[in-house]
Amino acid sequence: MWRTFSIFFLFFTFSISGQQKMTALPSSLKESSALVLKGDFFMTINDSGNKPIIYVFNKEGEITHKCYISNATNRDWEALVYDGKEHLFIGDIGNNQNKRKNLRIYKVHVDSVLNNKTVSANAINFHYDDQDAFPPEKSERYFDAEAMVYNNDSLFIFTKNRAEPFDGISKVYALDLHPTADTIAFHLYDLQLKPTHWMEESITDADLCSEDLFILTYGKIYWYKWNNKDFQLAKTYLFDGYTQKEGLTMDKKFFYLTDEDESIITGGNYLYKLKR
Repeated sequence: MWRTFSIFFLFFTFSISGQQKMTALPSSLKESSALVLKGDFFMTINDSGNKPIIYVFNKEGEITHKCYISNATNRDWEALVYDGKEHLFIGDIGNNQNKRKNLRIYKVHVDSVLNNKTVSANAINFHYDDQDAFPPEKSERYFDAEAMVYNNDSLFIFTKNRAEPFDGISKVYALDLHPTADTIAFHLYDLQLKPTHWMEESITDADLCSEDLFILTYGKIYWYKWNNKDFQLAKTYLFDGYTQKEGLTMDKKFFYLTDEDESIITGGNYLYKLKR
């Protein structure tokens, strides 16, 4: 569907609020920046400057397994995506100052991660097709990213807005997973969120479930439904207060969220659930 149709976002919505704190996470996960659910276990990563490790933990917050990616560097890991089949994709795509020229996706076999203490990854180096300056002017800083989804052998990257003044735009890019020596992330369209404040409307994670797209910010989850020609905004889930939520995954009944323990927003380092 992503390759066939133009995508427009129409704002018809109602709000649901209230997340439930499930458990505290260990201090080794204080910068959890992504979340994947597989069976009864979660997988996560820490962000910039931490070790290149995928962590597996249960719903009680107990780490049950760690897998070290032997040939990877965690410059700014911000996204973790499962294709539902064989592979995990780690997005080394954090780019706060919009000046990186070494953006990278790491591809690993999910069963190898779950059954080994150390694995190696295939790396995909890429750049955005419309970024010409490193960094661009402050009003054009749309090239930080923390969110990816997988669909039809491609990754779709949703950028985190760093523009000044903040205008609520997230650029959406498609990245082919059959890379060449010069892999390009192609700009598809701009997703317009409300131009209120970066803390409320900057995208920190995303998930695609069948034909439903879920977008996470520090303040809410947006649910978009596909209607055979475009996505329409169906619901907005509001959180009880702001924390640095950067991990989103789900099952049939609940969203699951993790947040970072950071001083800029108090109260983090937990696993939450929110009824869908």
